[in-house]
Amino acid sequence: MRPLLLSHKRPILFGAALLYFLTGCSTTSENYKSEGEKFLESSDQARIAGYKFSNALCDTPPSIKVGTQYACSATDNDGDSWEFIIEITGDRELTVITGDVVR
Repeated sequence: MRPLLLSHKRPILFGAALLYFLTGCSTTSENYKSEGEKFLESSDQARIAGYKFSNALCDTPPSIKVGTQYACSATDNDGDSWEFIIEITGDRELTVITGDVVR
């Protein structure tokens, strides 16, 4: 799926192909929160999105059940703020569903 261009920043539409596997033995809501933050700031994410993100902050998901979505935010290398929706898509697995610039 190719993102549409809006202004000088394009929304990021990720889809199911971009999965992130959590590490460790125990999985809690706090694990998903911190792993979502690490993923948004990762070099893999920068390569895929075309932006390097920092200062990522995620909400703690209300549950760890598959299908649970939660919000995150981060700042790109141009200083613009972004909002993301991350979904728990499997056991120790996350998918970034959307990412949009906020003004």
